[in-house]
Amino acid sequence: MKVLAYGGQVTLIGLLIVFTALFLLITSIKIMSVIIGGISGRKTAKKAEPEKPAEPAQAPAKIEEEPVEEAVEETDDTPDPQVVAVIAAAIAEYDKNNSLVIRSIRRSKGWQKAAHDEAVARF
Repeated sequence: MKVLAYGGQVTLIGLLIVFTALFLLITSIKIMSVIIGGISGRKTAKKAEPEKPAEPAQAPAKIEEEPVEEAVEETDDTPDPQVVAVIAAAIAEYDKNNSLVIRSIRRSKGWQKAAHDEAVARF
């Protein structure tokens, strides 16, 4: 019975230490986010204040507006140059002995299927 009581005391002390550490960690993260949010909030507040133009003394002349054509974004499968650079660097690091030339980069649906299969098969 004495050993069981000692085990209970050790368990309670361990739980107390863990939850105290978690509380301190959460509190420090919240304080940091308030400090960082305050710093970035001041920067955005300065940028967000638009300058008010001076009101003209006379009414401006009427300008005829021409209809503006809306730009249609073309979706093209060309990846960003940064992505290409990262992929090229990874391949070059992997295969140090051979000089490889990347001629094209295309999206593959196989990766999406592999990720899905991995996520489902894990359970």
